[in-house]
Amino acid sequence: MKADLHIHTTHSDGAFSVAEIIAMARNLDYIAITDHDTFSGAREALAIAPDKPKIIFGIELSTENRDESVHLLGYFPDQGTIAGLEEKLLEQRRHRRTRAEAIRAKLKELFNIEIDFSGYEATESITRGTIASAIIERGYPFTREEIFDRMIGSGRPAYIPSTKLSTKEGIKLIRENGGFVFLAHPVLLRKNDPEEIIRMGVDGIEAVYPVNNKGDEKKYRRLAAEWDLLISGGSDFHILNDSMHGKLGGTPLKGRDLDLFLRALKGAR
Repeated sequence: MKADLHIHTTHSDGAFSVAEIIAMARNLDYIAITDHDTFSGAREALAIAPDKPKIIFGIELSTENRDESVHLLGYFPDQGTIAGLEEKLLEQRRHRRTRAEAIRAKLKELFNIEIDFSGYEATESITRGTIASAIIERGYPFTREEIFDRMIGSGRPAYIPSTKLSTKEGIKLIRENGGFVFLAHPVLLRKNDPEEIIRMGVDGIEAVYPVNNKGDEKKYRRLAAEWDLLISGGSDFHILNDSMHGKLGGTPLKGRDLDLFLRALKGAR
């Protein structure tokens, strides 16, 4: 069996609809729709309810620790336990809209780049990926990588944090609402030690990730063994031909890792 447990759709900053993702993932046994700070994509996937791939209800929650964005993946046995999260997620999405407008103003002031979000009114969660897409769609001659590296990446001139939710509080919220919480893409952390986040009480770590090298995956597997953590993995798929993330199904979780993950989810809390 194979699973891709980290996928984005048009409900946040992915390029494909939920139905399109499901059609593209027919060679996988399980997928998790993990849009940023919203369950709407995961809900739509459950409503479609394909025989294959089976749907795992999930989310990617934005938090902050040590002045750095720390993303948490939350996986839930069903959607009946998440009521306590919804108010916080609405607050997160409102902040993302405000932040997007502030970044838009910075882009105009600092780089003479003008964009608008009129084409993204149906998008639940506006991210920096959305902003990069808007820049490219307006015809500016930059790649997504260049936009992040020069303008909106962490520490760059037009960067503004996406949230004030602490990582510790985010972990607590997911667990209190029946979810299993995983540290997402630890390889991307610059100011945080993954072990510090682990000590806050995560259930697992995303050890299988497309931009990892072999040494990275080995390191995170070792941490998982030391702290008795589950392992997750996925492509972090957003768009085609994306060097910043992976190809749908290209970095699958499988074998014993997937068996242990599914067993934990079925056992629930």
